[in-house]
Amino acid sequence: MVNDILEVRKALDFFLDSRISEAEAILAPKKTQSMYYSLGYGFILFLKCVMTFENADIERTMEALKHTIHLANAQRKRDGGWLDNITTWVKGNNVASLKSMTRIHRHAELVYAEAYLLKALLSIIHDESIVAFLREGLNIRASYNTYRNLERYIEFVREEAAAGHDISIYQLDDHFTSGVGLGIGCFNIILSLLPSTVVKVAEFMGFTSDREHGLQVLEAVGKWDRKAADIPRLQGPDEGLRRQLCDMVTIMYHVVLSKMVPLSDIDQPFAERVLDYNLKLYPSGVFFLYFSGRLLISQGKLEEAKEQYKKAIHTQEDWKQLQHICYWELGVIAILQHDWKESYRIYDKLSKESNWSKAVYTYLKALSLYMEPEIAKDTKETVDELMKKVNGSKQKIAGKSIPMEKFVSRKARKFVAQKDYLLLPDLEIMNAFTAFDFMPEEILRKNLGRVDKAIEDLEKDKEQAHNHYDDLCLAHYLRAQIVRILLQLGEQDSALHETHKKSLEIVFDNASKVELDHYIYYFARYEKARMLINDEKYSEAEAEIQVILRSAEKGQYSIGAGPHAKNKYSLENALVFKCHNCKAKIDETKKKEQ
Repeated sequence: MVNDILEVRKALDFFLDSRISEAEAILAPKKTQSMYYSLGYGFILFLKCVMTFENADIERTMEALKHTIHLANAQRKRDGGWLDNITTWVKGNNVASLKSMTRIHRHAELVYAEAYLLKALLSIIHDESIVAFLREGLNIRASYNTYRNLERYIEFVREEAAAGHDISIYQLDDHFTSGVGLGIGCFNIILSLLPSTVVKVAEFMGFTSDREHGLQVLEAVGKWDRKAADIPRLQGPDEGLRRQLCDMVTIMYHVVLSKMVPLSDIDQPFAERVLDYNLKLYPSGVFFLYFSGRLLISQGKLEEAKEQYKKAIHTQEDWKQLQHICYWELGVIAILQHDWKESYRIYDKLSKESNWSKAVYTYLKALSLYMEPEIAKDTKETVDELMKKVNGSKQKIAGKSIPMEKFVSRKARKFVAQKDYLLLPDLEIMNAFTAFDFMPEEILRKNLGRVDKAIEDLEKDKEQAHNHYDDLCLAHYLRAQIVRILLQLGEQDSALHETHKKSLEIVFDNASKVELDHYIYYFARYEKARMLINDEKYSEAEAEIQVILRSAEKGQYSIGAGPHAKNKYSLENALVFKCHNCKAKIDETKKKEQ
């Protein structure tokens, strides 16, 4: 088994450095014979299919993971009859049982839980039936119980070591501890991100959601010390097999998720050190180059971010899906920089090569042509033609519509209904993508000028167009968001604070007249909460958050005019997710102050 793990570690190193075909060449020949070769091969397939959602890729991955489960199960320890085995799978082995196992038995338990977890997640995505959800929910719980008991075993061994006892008999190795750490860390972090009502149900079923513990476990795998300023010595070939995956989750939390939702315990300088360490190991690694681009764009360094994404694209050609992720980010930067020709080129390429969301790509192509009509001379498409195609390009994943596709479809229908007109559509879609925080100060100021001009025009001619109050509320909401970010960047103009307050008051005063874009009212409530948090008025901020959460919990929406005012609003799930984590951040801040 040791030699197998070292070879799989080598394959993983190739994979992480974008040498994907070399990694597959190592794993494929023995994927049906060794549980670790099989796990490595199945894991690579899993990453691929969650990027493509192609049925053929999903079915291929499911078969690979089933075989991994079969191989791992054959090496698990068998003591009792079938009833004992079922009980063990549901509750997991206790520490006494794990102590009596061989090293191979314990690794088999880990691989079994790991493969079952990947298969369960994929099944939920692939099969939308309630039976599949319940079945895989039980498998996820069983997998979690195994991880938790394996963690207790590791804690026991460490306590023995601390007491000065000989622990060599327990045969604990970094490959095993890194695997347990990855599972425990991910479970705790993911559960902690969910709404409190869901977390309570999960805890009743035996799960725990301790975000701080999850982060600590992931950091411990790489022996990271947040207080240390230096990058540690680079690892050797026998480093824990899942160590880089733990680092990737850590970077994802601090660099990517933190820009999507408000999170506590964010330490970007620490994440940057973890990223630098891995870029030294994998200078051509597409995943780490992508993370580097996200870090740079979050710092407003758009040109440097573009270089990292382009480097990531050119490092490998085996998986187009990895390239598409980077092209998407380049497209967002092009919109932020108003480089409409480049924006159109990128989303045209994605619409032809990627199956993720034809509707969104089509809308963004139309948006690019709308913002820069001159481009249309060099294309065979028109804004009007593209906007009419958006609705018919929608798709479903696991039987569910994609919220962003529904949003752009509504925007496209609004464009046609308003006789080829939308107000500030680039800023509206950047808000939907949570990309305002990526705007450097110079771009923010230019956009503030555009919004001020739009508001001035709307106030001059109140009878001018369709859905006047939709546009008025949108413009004031966008202005409030830009102003808050300028204040966060250190702007000292006290008048900006008053501008923020006034704009949101205008949104709330006119929300009852909005015909189509009812989402603006709820997003404006969230924006008000964000400013109150900046002003350290936590109780008032929490009250604003509760307005949004209560509407979602009760399913009662009564803001706005028109026949759809009482329906769910656009991007509701994304906003509610932000609100739950915003509330958690408020609670954490209050606790620290006390």
